[in-house]
Amino acid sequence: MILFLDFDGTLHPLWTFERGENSVIAVPYSGPWLVEAPTLERILQPYLHRVEIVLSTAWARMRGLEAARGMLPAAIAARVTDSIWLPELAIDYQASRCSRFSCIQMWLERRRAGYAGPWLALDDDDELWPAEQRHRLVHAVGTLAELLVQSELAVMLSRHLD
Repeated sequence: MILFLDFDGTLHPLWTFERGENSVIAVPYSGPWLVEAPTLERILQPYLHRVEIVLSTAWARMRGLEAARGMLPAAIAARVTDSIWLPELAIDYQASRCSRFSCIQMWLERRRAGYAGPWLALDDDDELWPAEQRHRLVHAVGTLAELLVQSELAVMLSRHLD
């Protein structure tokens, strides 16, 4: 199985909320990063030897695959084989049509042409995700800290790998 893994909004929040005198203000999250990586490791533990992880996070695009991989716990990092950000598709990524789902599809076409095995995406971005492919998305609403997200990921892994 291939697991496409996002970081922002999935393994750590995008925003924190600060109280003002009369309101609550959303402030971009500034760390610590990947605070839910141990949760992911715990959920993946029974399946790690059968999961290939492909990073779908922009961190792999901006910082490089090795740097992004190096931020993960060793057991997860060992399963990371690639990122969806292929150099030959840089112009396509700039296109407005390139949603996360589209980028995953381009990676599958280039790197795993004809692949018929199972794959999932753990991501907070569900924009332009086709309804007929939603069964492949574990939508991390509220990050992997949310018990419902943890449960959904565990169920999806079990369904495909048990």
